[in-house]
Amino acid sequence: MSEEKYLLVLSLGPVQGFIAAARRCRDLWCGSWLLSEISKAAAKSLREAKADLIFPAVEDCREVDFWRGFSVGNKVQAIVTGDAAAVRHLADEARAAARRRFRQLADEARQSLSLRDDIWTQQVDDYVECFAAWAHIGEGNKYGDAVKLANEVLAARKATRDFEPSALTAKAEPFYGLPKSSLDGARETVLEKGRYPQLRLSPGEQLDCAGIVKRQAGDSEQFTALSRICADPWLEKLSLEEQTGLRNAYELLVPDLVLATRVSGNDGCYKTFPYDAQFLFPTRLEAMKRDCGDDAKQVAMLDDLRRAARPLWKKYGEPCPYGVILLADGDRMGALLSGTEKAEDHKKITQALSGFAENVKKTVREHRGHAIYAGGDDVLAFVPLPNALDAARALKDDFAERLRAVSDGKTNPTLSVGLAIGHMLTPLGTLLELARQAEKLAKGDSVPDADHRRNALGIILQPRSGGETSLRLRWDDDSAQKDFVAWMEAFTAKPRKISSRVAYDARQIDTRTRFAVDVGKGEKGKTGIVEAEFARMLARARTDSGDKLEKKIQEGLDARLKKLLQADPRTALKQLANELIVARWLSARTARDTGEN
Repeated sequence: MSEEKYLLVLSLGPVQGFIAAARRCRDLWCGSWLLSEISKAAAKSLREAKADLIFPAVEDCREVDFWRGFSVGNKVQAIVTGDAAAVRHLADEARAAARRRFRQLADEARQSLSLRDDIWTQQVDDYVECFAAWAHIGEGNKYGDAVKLANEVLAARKATRDFEPSALTAKAEPFYGLPKSSLDGARETVLEKGRYPQLRLSPGEQLDCAGIVKRQAGDSEQFTALSRICADPWLEKLSLEEQTGLRNAYELLVPDLVLATRVSGNDGCYKTFPYDAQFLFPTRLEAMKRDCGDDAKQVAMLDDLRRAARPLWKKYGEPCPYGVILLADGDRMGALLSGTEKAEDHKKITQALSGFAENVKKTVREHRGHAIYAGGDDVLAFVPLPNALDAARALKDDFAERLRAVSDGKTNPTLSVGLAIGHMLTPLGTLLELARQAEKLAKGDSVPDADHRRNALGIILQPRSGGETSLRLRWDDDSAQKDFVAWMEAFTAKPRKISSRVAYDARQIDTRTRFAVDVGKGEKGKTGIVEAEFARMLARARTDSGDKLEKKIQEGLDARLKKLLQADPRTALKQLANELIVARWLSARTARDTGEN
C-alpha cells in the first residue's frame, strides 16, 4: 500500500509588519529581506525533511545560493508523504525554523545595545506569524482539488483570530505608559533612555524589537537610500574627474556613520559614487548644518562638500529630489494556478515565477534602480525617474515571456505595474501607499469593460507643490505607449520641443469645454468645440526657447486627442494633459526639469 500524500501550504508574516511598517529606506529593505529569510528557513526545513517543494522552486538553485541571492515570497507550498500527524509535525518544524531564523538575526542585531530585556524577550518570540493548512491528495492524482481545498482552509485559518494572552500580560503593569513603536504603533518600545546613534533615530522616534532588527540586521551598506536613486541621473552627467572630487569630499562624512552612509550593495551598481547622496541636495545639506549646531568639525566637513558641489550645481543644475517606487503584481495568476490539475504543471509555473523573481534584481539594476523585494509575481523597487518606464516595460516583458511558456493556453498572465512618483523627503509610508494606489490603478478594477482591466501601467504623481496627477496606460495599447514615449523624448530634447504649459492649458480647455461634451452626451459632432479650442491653443503654443511647436509635435498631439475623443469624450482632454504632465516628470534629471526650482 502506497503512503498517502498531502499538500501543505504555509503563510508567513506579518507582511504588513515586515514590509509596510517602515520610516526609513533601510526599514523597508531590511523588512523585505527578513520576510524572505524566514520564508527560506521554513522552506529549507521542509526540503531537509524530504518534502517535495512546489514553491519556492529550488531544483535549479545550487545549495550555496539558497541563503544568498535567492528571494522567497511569504508563501511556501510542498507535497508531504505520510499521515496527517506527520504533516502537522513538519508544519510545526517549519514554523519553528522560521522563528529560529528571526531570533538568530534579532540576537545579532541587538548586540552592544542596552534595551528593555523583558519586553525584548516577549516580542522576539511573539513576532513571527506562520499559518499552516493541508489537504489530502486523493486517488487519481487530484492535485488541483487539494490545492483549492488547502488554500480555502488557509484563508479560513488566517481569518480565525484565536489570540493567546500575551506573555507580558501578567506583569504588564510596570510597562504602562511606555511609548509605542514609531513604525506601526503596535508594540511597546524596547529603547531605554539614552542615545542610540547607530540606530539613526529621528527626534522622539521609538522602536520595538522588529524595528531594532530592521535598523541593525544584515549589512548596512547593502541597501540603497532613495536619495541615492534620485541623485543617480544627475551623477551620471558628471565627468569622472568631477565625480572623483565630489567623492573625496563626501567620504569624510561617512566614518562611524556620523553623518552619511556608504552604499556598496546592488552588485556595485553605484560604485562610482557609493554613498547615500542626500547631501548633494542643497536643502538637505543646509538642514544638516543646522542640526550639527556647535560641532565645528562636522560643519567644516559639510562646508567642504558644499564647495565641491557648488560649481556642479551651477553647471548642471541641482539634482532632482524625486524618485519612483515601483510596485508590480501578476494578473490572472489565481486563475492559472487554480486551473492546474497536476503537481508537475504547478511546479513548472512556480519555477517560471522563481526564475522571474530571480531576474528582477538584474533587470532593475540595469535601469539603475534597486529591487527591494521580488517574491514570485510581486515586485517592489526604487527606480530613477528617467528609467522608470523602461524598467516597468522590461519587467512586464520578462514576466509575460516566462509565464507564456507554462500557461494553459486559455489564461495568459500579464504584469500590472504601478509607479509612484514622490519626493525623497515624503514619509516612506506615504510613498508606499501611493505605490499601492498606482498598482490598483493599473489593475483597473473600476474599469467598466472587463477586457480592459489589468495588463496596464498605473502612474501617480504627488509633487510637493500642486495637485496629484494619475495616469493609466494599457500595455497592449501600442499607439498610446508610442505617443507617451514621444512626449518624454520631446521633454528630454535640448532645447525642449514642448512646454509644460501645453499640458496645463489643455486642462483649462477641458474645464471650459466640458459642458459641450456633457450636453452632447458623447455623440459625434459634439466634440468639435474641444478640438477647435485645442488646435487654437497649439497654434499659439511656444517652446521654452520661444519657438513655435514643431509641426510633427502638433500633429501628434492632435492625433492623440482625436483617438481619446473617440474612446471617451468626457475624459479625453484630461487624459492627454495628464500624459504630458507625467511625461515631463519622468524625463526630469534635475530639479529645474520638474518646474519646482
